[in-house]
Amino acid sequence: MARLRIAPAVAAGPKPRSRPHGRTPAELAANAASAERTSRQKLDLSGVTVLIVEDHPDSRDMLRQVVESFGASVAVAADGRQALRVTSWMKPDLILCDLRMPVIDGFGFIDRLRHDPNLSRTAVLAVTALGSDADIKRTWEAGFDGHLVKPIDYEMIAAQLERIFWAQRRDRDDVKK
Repeated sequence: MARLRIAPAVAAGPKPRSRPHGRTPAELAANAASAERTSRQKLDLSGVTVLIVEDHPDSRDMLRQVVESFGASVAVAADGRQALRVTSWMKPDLILCDLRMPVIDGFGFIDRLRHDPNLSRTAVLAVTALGSDADIKRTWEAGFDGHLVKPIDYEMIAAQLERIFWAQRRDRDDVKK
């Protein structure tokens, strides 16, 4: 009986460094141009406060710039513990939250937030590189109101913000009637 011999895999040189969340200078420029076009359109978040919870500085800054371009006020936190501190003095209208962070991750943060009677109804979107069906199901089961998969672009954020704030405006209008 002949034996099959399998040679070990050999790497062909060092692994190339990945770009942060797949953003090239061209992608960043396209996002900026798209932001300019969309900001002239209808989405106006003046008077809205958004908390961004993201441990990666570049992603945090990009999210902040996009959300501010709609007129919203933005606060930032680098992990769930900082976010809980921020929410102790600021009641955001929306939270954009990464899932994989040090100290307290996104799931630990949402669990604490949903148990706080003053913040339990705050809209929270997961912003993460985790994008399988199981990941999306887990975020919904944990209490997130949406799931954005990185790398995200301007239109994706705008569509989710429009969805969240359209629903809130509709609820407020129903209460006024």
